[in-house]
Amino acid sequence: MLQGALFGAIGAVIGIFIVLIVKNQKVTSLKRNIAHLGAEYSGFFYYASPNRYKKALKVYDSSGILYLIGNVLYYKTGTAAAPIAFNLAECTLQMEPDWRKLKWFSITTPAGIKYYFDSYKMGAFSNNSEETLRAYNVFQSKIPAYTQRPPGPPPPSPPPIN
Repeated sequence: MLQGALFGAIGAVIGIFIVLIVKNQKVTSLKRNIAHLGAEYSGFFYYASPNRYKKALKVYDSSGILYLIGNVLYYKTGTAAAPIAFNLAECTLQMEPDWRKLKWFSITTPAGIKYYFDSYKMGAFSNNSEETLRAYNVFQSKIPAYTQRPPGPPPPSPPPIN
């Protein structure tokens, strides 16, 4: 009985390490893939569709790099995948209510399609969504002043980086 529990625990630890290694390789290859573009900001994010956000057990639909060039935001899920582009002069950016103790923001296209994003690091006792807040503030600063959209609720300020 004790042997089964030990083998199960070892299997779980190995599984977690494999998932972390695969995620790290994906992030590294995506960042290398966009390095020549001169992005002002890039970060690893999770995307949830309107069908998934607050309606499903699984938290996100995909993961990838969200990067900013000028006032256009791109989301890319793979090195061969074409990115989704969001022109911040035409889209609406807003903070969303916390879901599953994570901070989320959404981007709504002029066609009314909503995309939900979160970037979190899993901790031993809590999840850290500070990068989501930092990214939101960077993206918000890139929205041209001449656009007349109602702003979303302001996000809380992220803690300072030591």
